[in-house]
Amino acid sequence: MVNTRSTRYDEETTTMDVSEILKFLQQGRQEDERRRQEDREEAERRRQEDREEAERRHQEICESQQVINTRLNAFSGRIDGVEQQIDQVGQKVNRIEKEFQENREEIERRLERKLEDTKRQVQKEILEKIEGLEHQLHRTSITDSGDCSTSPATPLQNSTLMHAERSVHKMLKPPTYDGQSSWSMYRRQFEAAAKANGWTPQEMATSLVISLRGQALEILQSIPEEQQNDYDRIVGALEIRYGHKYLRQVYQSQIKSRQQRTNRSLTRAKVLVTPKCPPDGLL
Repeated sequence: MVNTRSTRYDEETTTMDVSEILKFLQQGRQEDERRRQEDREEAERRRQEDREEAERRHQEICESQQVINTRLNAFSGRIDGVEQQIDQVGQKVNRIEKEFQENREEIERRLERKLEDTKRQVQKEILEKIEGLEHQLHRTSITDSGDCSTSPATPLQNSTLMHAERSVHKMLKPPTYDGQSSWSMYRRQFEAAAKANGWTPQEMATSLVISLRGQALEILQSIPEEQQNDYDRIVGALEIRYGHKYLRQVYQSQIKSRQQRTNRSLTRAKVLVTPKCPPDGLL
């Protein structure tokens, strides 16, 4: 006879074990699902934090670039202001130099007129004295020989008369020279006037010194005072300063100065270009 009570107990026990196993498995799946959900939420939170950090850094970089651009523009404005002030100072200096040059030329013109008047007065007095001497010599000759036609003129008298006549005809005045025009052309004019006036080399040197103006007059600082009556010495100094070799150096300096100004303008144009913010994908 089979024990039915024992068999029923075994079946109930087996049923309870399966239920517990299923329940345990169900709890495990739920725990795994909860953990996976927590991991997904943690990953999403970290991605959100990374996006916020990237946006914050992007904003900081843009703000830094804006500050840099503002400072660059302000610095460029200061440079422009300084350049304008320098230009204004240069204009004032040029105006003062021009006024000084005009005043100097006016004073020199007055001195020249006064010198010319003095020369004419001296020449007039010399001629009067010569006429007086001639009159006295004529009277003396008449007294000694009784015949004025037979008294020859002395060598001293002839030399004095020739010098007086040559002084009277020195009326051709050479133009002034300030170093701004061609030296070779001015030298031709000056020597043509000197030849017409019959000047000696010493007189040519004196007249050339009087004719110098402005920067050309400063050439006398390089010539000793005892040599300033040497025409060839003064001409040599002016030839070195304003001849063809000097003009070639001036032209080369002007070309170099223009190239430097062009490069400077290009550099300033590059500095004033405003850089753009980097795109988000590069952060």
